[in-house]
Amino acid sequence: MSDDEQQGEFSPEQRARVESLRKSGNNELYENEEAQQQPAPPREYVAHSCCTNCVITSALAVLLCRRKCDANRVVADFAFFPPKPPTYSAKGNGTEVVLSRKRRTGSAVSETSEVRLIEWKYRDLERNPIFARFRYVDGRDGRPACRLLKTARLQFVPSFFFEAPGMSAVRSDAQQQSVTNISIPRPRTSLCLIYFHANATDCGAMLPTYSTLSRRLGVALLAIEYTGYGSSTGRPSVPDTYADADAAYNEARRRGFSDDKIVLYGQSVGSGPACYLAARKPNLAGLILHSPIASGIRSLTGGGCCSPVYIYACLDPFNNLKELKKAYCPTLIIHGTRDEEIPCAHGKMLHDVARNKHDPFWVDGAGHNDILETHEDLYFSKLHDFLLHVIKARASNKIYQRGSSSSLAKSNKPLSATGSTDHLPIACDNKPVCENDKPILSPANKRKKKLHIFQWFNARRRNI
Repeated sequence: MSDDEQQGEFSPEQRARVESLRKSGNNELYENEEAQQQPAPPREYVAHSCCTNCVITSALAVLLCRRKCDANRVVADFAFFPPKPPTYSAKGNGTEVVLSRKRRTGSAVSETSEVRLIEWKYRDLERNPIFARFRYVDGRDGRPACRLLKTARLQFVPSFFFEAPGMSAVRSDAQQQSVTNISIPRPRTSLCLIYFHANATDCGAMLPTYSTLSRRLGVALLAIEYTGYGSSTGRPSVPDTYADADAAYNEARRRGFSDDKIVLYGQSVGSGPACYLAARKPNLAGLILHSPIASGIRSLTGGGCCSPVYIYACLDPFNNLKELKKAYCPTLIIHGTRDEEIPCAHGKMLHDVARNKHDPFWVDGAGHNDILETHEDLYFSKLHDFLLHVIKARASNKIYQRGSSSSLAKSNKPLSATGSTDHLPIACDNKPVCENDKPILSPANKRKKKLHIFQWFNARRRNI
C-alpha cells in the first residue's frame, strides 16, 4: 500500500468508481461512496456510556481481588511493558555486571558503578552499524558514559550521559575515580536534558535518538533506565519509577548542573516521572512532554457515569493533571493529532492546566511514535525555539530577582554586552515570566519575599 493510500487518499479504482457515479447523476450513491472512503477521524477522549464504564470497572475490581488488593501489582500489570528480552546487557571491566533480580535486595554478584561496554541481545542490533558504535560506553568520540545508580528503593539502574557537542569528554581513569562522589564543574551556559523514555523500549534501543538530540540541540543529555527495564534490577512499579527520577536528578546535580540548567523530557509513560520531578523542583529550567498521558486510567477509558477515572483513584498511576498544576517551569506539549494510543486530547488537557505554558506543538497527521521520523526538521525547530525561550526566561527571572531599579534591568542591551558569562549571548526583553500580568514566583522566592517584607516592617518600627 502506498503512502497516499495509507493517509486516506483515493486509489485509481476508487477514483474511477466515484467519477462514474457522479456522471450517472446518482448523487445519493455518490455521497455514500465518498463518505465511506474518507479517512477515519482521530480518536478523541470522549465520555463512554454507563454500560461500558460498568464493564471496565467490574474488570478492574476482579483484577484487584486476584492481586489481593495490591494496587501496585494491578498498576504494574497494565502500565509497564518492558521489552523481553532486553535489548542490551551492561558489562564492566570485561565481565558482565550480574545484578540480583530480586526486588529490594540490592545485592550483586559483580557490582560496579562504571560500565565500560554493553552487549546487544538482538542480532539485528549487533549487525547494525548505527548501534555498533555504541557498544563501548566510555564517554569518548560522541559515545555516552554509563554509570549504575543506586536508587532510594535499593535498586540499580543504568544511566547514559552524552556530553554537549564541543566539550571534551576525555578523562583519565584516575580523574574519573576522583570525581565519583563530588560535583563536576560545568560551563555556566550549558543545559542538560534529562530524558525519560516511553514504554515497551529501553535505553539501549534509544541510544541513537539520544545522540541525535544532544548533537542537534547542542545540549548535554542524561537518560535513565527504569527499574525492571534493560539491565536494571527489580520489577517496575510507580514508586520505583519515581525513585529512578530522583536518582537521575541527583546524577545531573553530581555532574555540575544546577536546577536552572536542567530541562526534563518525558515521552509517553515517561511524562509521569517528568511531571513528578517538575512538581517537586520549582526552579527547573523547563519541561517537555512528548505524547504525554493525562493519567494512567484516562489512557484506558474515558469519562462519563461510573467511569473508573472517578472510582479507582488508587489505580490511577502517573496523574499528570494533578502534578502539572504544581510545576512552575515553562512547559512544552508535543502531540500528534492522529495518535491512536494516547489521544491528542490528553495533551490538550495537560496544556490547559499548565501554569507556565509554552506554545504547544500539535503535529498534524502524526501518530504516537512517528513524530521524529515524519516531521524531523519542524520537530527540532520547535525544540530549539523552546530552549531559547527557556534561556530567556531564566535570564528574565534573574533580572527580576535583582530588582527593577538595577541598571541591568533598565538597559536595553543584550546580556552579552553587560559582561555577564552566566547566560548565552541572546538579547533579553527584560520582562519577568508572567501569568495574568503577575510574575510567577516559586515557593522559595515567595518565602524570601515575605521575609524581606517582615524585615522592612521591623526596621520601620525601630526608626519610629
